[in-house]
Amino acid sequence: MGIEQNDFIPALKSDVRLKPMNGYALAHGYHPSLIRMIDPSHAFFLALCNGTFRPAEIAYLYGETFGLDADDADYQASRLLDQHRMFLDFGGEPGEAVRFSPQDFLFPGDKGKIDGAAYGKWPVPAGINVTLTFKCNFNCSYCYQDLLQTGDNRWDLGKCRELVEEAADWGVVFLGLTGGEPTIFKGWLELIEAGLKRGMIPTMTSNGTVIGSDPEIAQRLAAAGMEEITISFDAPSAELHDEITRSKGQFPKVLNAVRYLVDAGLRVVIKSVLTPRTQHSVEPMIDMLVTMGVHEIGISFMEGGAIESGANAADNVSMDELRIVRDRVQAKRELYAGTCDIHPPKDAEKVWKDGDWYPCGGINMGMSIFPTGDVSVCDKMHGVKDFTYGNVFDRGLEAIWNGEAFADLRERTVQPDLIDPDCAKCSKLYQCRTSCFVDAYNATGKYLAKDPHCGGPFFD
Repeated sequence: MGIEQNDFIPALKSDVRLKPMNGYALAHGYHPSLIRMIDPSHAFFLALCNGTFRPAEIAYLYGETFGLDADDADYQASRLLDQHRMFLDFGGEPGEAVRFSPQDFLFPGDKGKIDGAAYGKWPVPAGINVTLTFKCNFNCSYCYQDLLQTGDNRWDLGKCRELVEEAADWGVVFLGLTGGEPTIFKGWLELIEAGLKRGMIPTMTSNGTVIGSDPEIAQRLAAAGMEEITISFDAPSAELHDEITRSKGQFPKVLNAVRYLVDAGLRVVIKSVLTPRTQHSVEPMIDMLVTMGVHEIGISFMEGGAIESGANAADNVSMDELRIVRDRVQAKRELYAGTCDIHPPKDAEKVWKDGDWYPCGGINMGMSIFPTGDVSVCDKMHGVKDFTYGNVFDRGLEAIWNGEAFADLRERTVQPDLIDPDCAKCSKLYQCRTSCFVDAYNATGKYLAKDPHCGGPFFD
């Protein structure tokens, strides 16, 4: 079928944004898992997908702009529609949804930078993840962080504001705030507002106790432009909540946080970690949360954590118990389809195949920054010397990212005599770099061992 016979109207999804960078462009959604580095000409094409043009019209405009004959323009348009389908909706009637100017992307692409992304080196990280504090007002049995760590006494709101401004100037898209419990850090709300003011997308997971103490906090987040927030929620009753979080009397505040955020118009995502004590309460918890109006619920299999974290010593569900919970959550997913997005816990026994393999991305496109000032590849790896490649009290973010220490670390993650033989011959090595270092260490005692979930090597 020729492109002129396609009668749909391609339009960028409402949560997709286009961003011009130096020698390339970014297309991304609201979550760091949906971001791609693309040639500026592709961003020009996507900007034309604004809900007003049919494919043949887009092909004509694209071809006229870049000097293509009609057949080549049609071919390129069909290829780009397919290649970037993840960012597009396909309607039937023209609308008025112009959001990005195609002219903003009429600049030459830097092939070296764009090709370099395929080998895992982004010129600018997609996001920074800032651990605001190691402290928490809960003591959850499944926590993946070592809460006994301490920070530098120079770490304060002023330093964190400096990091936000530097990242925004550099072109970083995502601003992750984590902990401990990020909302007990003095100034956390100001940091979110600062990031939003600079066009960044803040992401944060909170236990809800601070947000649930004052309805004005949710209103302030909404007024600043915050669109989504994740709340940890592990039990449908106060008694079980106290037991899991090893706290007292905080459950009403967590409930209030969910209500306040929903009422303020934020998209509320629930993250709930499956434990032996909560496995039988998952279904009533889902029912309660759907009734409260949350938008998404993810039930997580308990993951391994930092070396001294509680998660590594906690009891986990058996594989038989996990299968039962997965089936029950899947039934709830089907029941509430169209009302709430519900995700069963992952199959912990499944190994990746070529089609469902995915890299962590932390070493390739992110920076984890700790209250000590140290910079690492993952917020579970504070204090791991071999994976610490700078300190923000000594150098700026860009200098650290482009420095020798990070280059040396990246080289070690692909060095054949240091990594697993399967990884050394795998075609995905440069995107994955052995994938999750923490999972590998917890399974084998070696950070550069093959990821225990990987079914590779793979060969393209």
